[in-house]
Amino acid sequence: MENDVAKYDIVTTWRGGMASQTCCHSCVIGEALQSSHGHVIHADEPEALGGKGLAPNPQELMLAAFNACMTAAFVHEASRQNIDLMSLEIQTWGELSTGIPVPSRQITEEVPGRVQYIIYVSGSGSITQYEHIHRQVINLSPNRWLLAQNMTIEGNLSVT
Repeated sequence: MENDVAKYDIVTTWRGGMASQTCCHSCVIGEALQSSHGHVIHADEPEALGGKGLAPNPQELMLAAFNACMTAAFVHEASRQNIDLMSLEIQTWGELSTGIPVPSRQITEEVPGRVQYIIYVSGSGSITQYEHIHRQVINLSPNRWLLAQNMTIEGNLSVT
């Protein structure tokens, strides 16, 4: 997490209907090639949007990436502070637009864009320490930052 830039080579191929398959060919962090090549991610739209619902839809994958990025940032920051985690779970709800607005149509209402989450955590840290880590996660997670540029993100912390 000390590197500022990661470079990715990812190819997505249409698989018929609304389905696609993405292959993660490479990831370079700093100057080091990471062993992420060969991972495959499948996506499909739900039936209501013309797909067959055979895989997570792109919005679900985006929210999964959001959660995974915040999880990694939380674990990194807890480790940096010598806090042992017993459990960590992030539950996220999203209200996202299902399509791209048509330019010829006048947009009269705001396009929905809200993500809410709760981080459930337990371990050797105090509530104050976990609150500090949560603030750090807000600053460290690039996926959270990217989403926050276009929508409201509201987060809560539940320490058990």
